[in-house]
Amino acid sequence: MNKRATKIEKERRIFELQGWSIQGVQDYIIIKNIDQKYGLGRRQCKYLLEDAYKEIHQNQVDDIEQKRIMRIAELKQDIRNMKEEYKGTPRGMAVVNSIKKEITKLEGLYPARKISLEGDPDKPIVISSIDEHKKRKEELIAKLLSKNLTK
Repeated sequence: MNKRATKIEKERRIFELQGWSIQGVQDYIIIKNIDQKYGLGRRQCKYLLEDAYKEIHQNQVDDIEQKRIMRIAELKQDIRNMKEEYKGTPRGMAVVNSIKKEITKLEGLYPARKISLEGDPDKPIVISSIDEHKKRKEELIAKLLSKNLTK
């Protein structure tokens, strides 16, 4: 007869399950691993997994800034978890650079790509490239000059 796990042991197991689910391990593999590791029945493993998911959803972060911080930490962890044999290769460096670029975007270090000219508060003019910006600026100047010349 199996002895009941203490509350601390159950919380530790749930925490372990949460880590696996966050890493993207499939549910049936989690159940199989926990069954083998602790000698629990499949039904008990399913209950533990259900509790882990409930706790994840209860503790879900709603704050966008906190989500950004968590994503940055996750990306940094991806760099640390990269196998040493790939870190020095050109392909490995390309992956690291793309991860660093994503981190930089999340940190807001790149300038905004869209420029908004507010002539009419109800209909702001949104321009997505520098060429469009120059063209629109010239059009507005020409329009202003033509209004001033006709007065």
